[in-house]
Amino acid sequence: MGHTIRLLSLKSSYGASQGRLSMTIDTTALTSVAETTAAELGIVGAQVALAIDGEFVECPVGIENVTTGRAVTADTLFQIGSTTKVFTAALVMQLADAGMLDIDKPVAQFLPGFRLGDEDATATVTPRHLMSMTSGIDNGPYIDTGRGDDAVRALVQLLAHIPVIAQPGEIFGYNNASADISGLLVETLTGTTWDAALRDRLLAPAGLQHSASLPEEQIYHPIAVGHTPTEGGFDHVKQWTVGRGHGPAGSILACSAGDLVRFGQLFLRGGLAADGTRVLSEHSVAEMQTRQVDLPTQGMADGWCVGPYTKNWGGKQIFGHFGFSPCGSSTLLWVPELHTAVAVTVNVAIRGAHFADRVFDYVFAELLGVQRPTRPAKRPGSAIDTEPYVGTYETADRRYGVTAKDGALFVSLMAKDPEGSLGVASEPVTTELYPLDDHRFILADDVLGGDPLWDAAFIVGDGQKATHFVGGVFAARRVA
Repeated sequence: MGHTIRLLSLKSSYGASQGRLSMTIDTTALTSVAETTAAELGIVGAQVALAIDGEFVECPVGIENVTTGRAVTADTLFQIGSTTKVFTAALVMQLADAGMLDIDKPVAQFLPGFRLGDEDATATVTPRHLMSMTSGIDNGPYIDTGRGDDAVRALVQLLAHIPVIAQPGEIFGYNNASADISGLLVETLTGTTWDAALRDRLLAPAGLQHSASLPEEQIYHPIAVGHTPTEGGFDHVKQWTVGRGHGPAGSILACSAGDLVRFGQLFLRGGLAADGTRVLSEHSVAEMQTRQVDLPTQGMADGWCVGPYTKNWGGKQIFGHFGFSPCGSSTLLWVPELHTAVAVTVNVAIRGAHFADRVFDYVFAELLGVQRPTRPAKRPGSAIDTEPYVGTYETADRRYGVTAKDGALFVSLMAKDPEGSLGVASEPVTTELYPLDDHRFILADDVLGGDPLWDAAFIVGDGQKATHFVGGVFAARRVA
């Protein structure tokens, strides 16, 4: 970005024996990067927080609400979306630490009446499957199951009527339903709501004072509302949440970027809060940072652990999660080898991934000297054998039609139920798929929803035809 960074030489200050970085972060320069990026992308308000060993900075930019004009502060809460899933996984691992569950025993042993749309999956799916995105469960519809304390249970009960995508452990397939089931495990075993367990068992002992899930708690904080770009400026997002039932998956939790970094630092400290409180055991931290599955796509990450994803940038193993909701977006990353955690939040959710990408380019390349992988170019490749891929693939709320013409492959997406399909157009949208490698493709146009930097892939089993299509990280099963 061309900013001067006041820091000690990384080569001299990063000692192999201590494994520490000693540096002074230029807050002014980091804020300038955030401001410039937000202005270029058309983002109303955002935060960047960064911790490197003993240094911790927070850089708020923009405004919380175009109506009030109130400036974003370091304490402002933003909806963080699916980054919540790592919090829910941490709650489950706390239960494992307490001997209240075994993450390798069937979920049905701990949830009376639990049922999926497949008997074998019901009997065999485990908490480890849920947290590592290998459960095979359908993502499920985005349905509001009410505001009551039974909202999570009511959401999970809907899964009994939805076919699974695959059997547990067979494939990777990101889904919100897995986290909702994890949340119900937390509720059942603690005898309280997910919101209360989150507040009392995780946020409070971890010292996260700028985080809240319920609206009646959020109103005591400065909070950023969601915005969507319009031709003349920005409109408010009218719907604050897609429902409390999806809370454990990411529909309601709001945090500051600083609190996200403090949460990431739990893993850097082996499960300890800043004041020394033991929040997670060292064993659970190790479990949560152990790769469970390789991803067929590479846009978001290349592997999934027990809660966070993982990827390799410049030889450094990175953990974290991206989140998206109608009112906000977040990304949290932590790098144990560099004793570093970084997070961003924005209140124009559809541009959150690009904002994070630009900020991380600066933090990792210019500040930490870590080379990020080159992004694949969006250009046509050679003609391929399209026969294994052509077909129709479905989830509970969406349908992908894959067609071919003159050796080129195309995918069309449409919502099966527009009311229950977040971010999917009611009319079909189509893009060409440019081949990369190993049944992996880059999308010519960003029309499939989710992170616009995603790619797509097909899972091809022992047969000649693909069994599943993975758009970004969401898996759909072949139906024709």
